[in-house]
Amino acid sequence: MKFNLSENMRSLCCLVSFIFLTFFFASCQKEKSSSNFKLPKNEDISAIIKAVINSDSLEIAQYLGKKTKISFCEDLQKLKIEHIEKNKLPKKAEGESELIEFLIGFPDIPKEKFFFSKSDSLYIEFQSKNFNTFKILQNDFNEVDIKSVKEVRNDIKSVKYFSYYYATIPIISLDGKKAYVKYTLNCSGLCGAGYKVFLEKKKGKWEVVKYREEWVS
Repeated sequence: MKFNLSENMRSLCCLVSFIFLTFFFASCQKEKSSSNFKLPKNEDISAIIKAVINSDSLEIAQYLGKKTKISFCEDLQKLKIEHIEKNKLPKKAEGESELIEFLIGFPDIPKEKFFFSKSDSLYIEFQSKNFNTFKILQNDFNEVDIKSVKEVRNDIKSVKYFSYYYATIPIISLDGKKAYVKYTLNCSGLCGAGYKVFLEKKKGKWEVVKYREEWVS
């Protein structure tokens, strides 16, 4: 009897050790993979925002070239990447956030239905975790009036009719050929709207390939 108990205890200890080592090495592998990532280049981020502003598919372009330039906030917002909680219905992403499953796919749905691939998952999370701030510069965006957060807030307080755009820091695929960004129009009155924009890099140039209106007021 003692022999059987001792054997069972040894087996249990071996099993616990195996499980621990499995999780340990899996964690190390994930950390090692993430450590090889680099954040997207600044020029790519600026080029993506410029493509959004100038795209004929989006309504921003129709306001370009006017006597009074439209306002665009210089601070790109951090896009928070979230996950669907296990055994729970998908929740709607709130604020400047996005559920990663809607970008890379669900197990039972063909991968062709989604813009990014599952191989982009770790890199998307890496960007969301490490890309916290980014400012676009007036010199790179002569077609719009780049304003600081302080200037935007002053307009809201002092100008009767105001409007300005702001965008999130783009999320880029591991191969550097696809990008996703949200942008928003804030204004006095009922003219606000939010959009999801998907871009691809073709022959070295970023282009809007599709977009979706997320909300409108």
